[in-house]
Amino acid sequence: MPQRSFVRWWVLLAAVAAVSPLPTAAQLVGGCPAPPPLPDFEPIPADAPMMARVRADEMQSEGEIVELTGNVELYEADKRLTADRIKYNRATAEVEAQGNVTLEDLRGDQLRSPEVYLQLDTLTGYTAPGTYRIGPAKGRGDAQRITLEGRQRLGVRNGRYTTCPQGNDDWYLSVRDLQLDREHNVGTARHAVIKFKRVPLFYWPWIRFPLADQRETGFLFPHVGTSDKRGTEFGWPFYWNIAPNFDDTITPTYMSKRGLQLTNKFRYLGHTLSGELGLQGLADDKETGTNRGAINYLHRQSIGRFWRGNVRFNRVSDDNYLDDFGNSLELASLTNLPQEADFEYRGRAWDFRARLLAFQTIDPTIALDDRPYDRLPQLLLTAHPGTLRGGLLPHFYGEFDYFQREQSLEGTRVDLWPGLSWPLRRSYGFFIPKISVKYIGYDLDVPPSQDDQPNATVPLFSLDNGLIFERSGRRFNQTLEPRLFYLFVPFKEQDNLPNFDTSIPEITFDNLFRENRFVGGDRVGDTNQATLALTTRTIGAQDGIEHFRFSIGQTFFFADRKVNLPAEIDTDNTSDVVAEVSATLARRWYTRATINWDPDLRRTQRSSVLLQYQPARDRIINAGYRLRRDDNVEQVELSTQWPIKSRWTVAASTKYDLVNERNLETFMGFGYRSCCWAIRLFAQRRLDTEQRQVSDVKFEFELSGLSKLGDVPKSPLNQSIFFPSQEFATQGPGFR
Repeated sequence: MPQRSFVRWWVLLAAVAAVSPLPTAAQLVGGCPAPPPLPDFEPIPADAPMMARVRADEMQSEGEIVELTGNVELYEADKRLTADRIKYNRATAEVEAQGNVTLEDLRGDQLRSPEVYLQLDTLTGYTAPGTYRIGPAKGRGDAQRITLEGRQRLGVRNGRYTTCPQGNDDWYLSVRDLQLDREHNVGTARHAVIKFKRVPLFYWPWIRFPLADQRETGFLFPHVGTSDKRGTEFGWPFYWNIAPNFDDTITPTYMSKRGLQLTNKFRYLGHTLSGELGLQGLADDKETGTNRGAINYLHRQSIGRFWRGNVRFNRVSDDNYLDDFGNSLELASLTNLPQEADFEYRGRAWDFRARLLAFQTIDPTIALDDRPYDRLPQLLLTAHPGTLRGGLLPHFYGEFDYFQREQSLEGTRVDLWPGLSWPLRRSYGFFIPKISVKYIGYDLDVPPSQDDQPNATVPLFSLDNGLIFERSGRRFNQTLEPRLFYLFVPFKEQDNLPNFDTSIPEITFDNLFRENRFVGGDRVGDTNQATLALTTRTIGAQDGIEHFRFSIGQTFFFADRKVNLPAEIDTDNTSDVVAEVSATLARRWYTRATINWDPDLRRTQRSSVLLQYQPARDRIINAGYRLRRDDNVEQVELSTQWPIKSRWTVAASTKYDLVNERNLETFMGFGYRSCCWAIRLFAQRRLDTEQRQVSDVKFEFELSGLSKLGDVPKSPLNQSIFFPSQEFATQGPGFR
């Protein structure tokens, strides 16, 4: 995307947002009329005398025949029948009602017809041409003939069904025969045609659909789309409601550039467990001439109060599978697919976890030495027994791993880290001295001439202390919190130790207070350092909500660091100056920013800025910027979801690479929602693994209460925002 067009596009969206007024209550629901109220009458006991259940202006009786005229009301259990005239046979309990006949019950079901013939004992009968309604807002229609088949079933002959409100027939199901089962809340239609704006769309010889918010076996609407990778797509899902806690969705999809793909998604749910199994297969791909597929499995289970287990398995047939069949840059950019099974205990005094972890690396450009090791198994134990007499606080961390990787050094590692601290906390500050010892030991699969059991034992000492100054105000309280963190770790030669999983963490404000300069268990970084930091916060005096936070800190080194990856001596006297800020600007603006400034080079090494504007729940604008100079990364991201009118919504997002002046991923979608149907169209353009721009277009059509068409991805705004670990996350009410 050229940079000029990129800017012009977002200026246009900002202009639309600026002139769009905030929604009224009616606009938030699309201006749809409220459902009619439920009938309000007292149910009559079934054993009450007949005359106690009838009202009329006039009544005549001849033998067993009772004729009622004028504003007639007849009550039977939870049902009410009103008409101009009613003829009732007391011997057979048959009712013939004429003139403005209405039959309704307390749950909102209703029939209207000029004539109704009814058998009260069994509540069976039929009507002349008329209308019906299921509940106050679940569905309605008209028919040449409506049959009552007991208290829970209704039959429709040569009629229509829709969930649109009264007076709106944008879509309807034209049926030869329709059975509405209120006991199971299921509709079954035969020889049905879906018509939208009176235009026929699909024909079903047989279709089932729910009358309430529940799952029901049957075909869903087909989905359509087009993609540079897959060509024109057409798929028709079949949903199988196996049991209340089991279901399965089977979707055959034809792709003009690939062939026929079969997708199966099976889900299950139990009292203490849940899971999902997804399978996807494509025989004889037209582009590659190979069989391709994928599997993903997720299982979660609780065992008693403290134990739980999880299984996560992902695998694809080839390295390009996610790039060819995925629909997002995030999915296409995955390099390692995890395959994991773990079993853990979380107690009051200790935690334990046993895990099997392996990876499928699907990026062929990653060298073998840079690929993650499998851990078969990994055992972790953490103890936190609580405070002892005198305020001493013991702690323990232990880990056992067997590392395995093709054509690489393999073996076991034991990592033990016991320690003892003496935390002294007061309202005005804290003072926490801590001493610990870290042991790393190995048993390696190496030739006899090499050391197969290298190890290292390193003591660590830290002192963390800070003060809290607070100034109270009428609306806000402000704090000033200086902090000093001292860490001493003596040098211990570790170049003879292998490196299975260890790396240097990013320099962030929180990482300035780490006890180990490394992430992972293969190294203990020697150091003699002190970190000075300052934090100030603004907190609401009434609600206790933090409205503003600013932190800045820097580490000062008093000795060179000899333990490094790769092996070298680090002679820097200071770290980067790290600052971060988060704030609520007014009531609708939110921001978060971080910066790493190198005092030696006198320039910014890393920075990120996030800005969010959310004036209402259904509208949001996010803007973000990220700089990582060491990785040659400079990107901007913009995303929005905004109603244009009461029923139209636009959702868009883009990621742009400022270094290479190219689009990384751009999404734009338009959605229209009426009271009973919705239509959405989205287009996406992203960078694939071969650095080419590829496009996808998909279409979704939804008929409320019946089914929906398409598989449009979730809104780019329907994610989390302002979590420290996610620099470019956004959120919103969701394009769905």
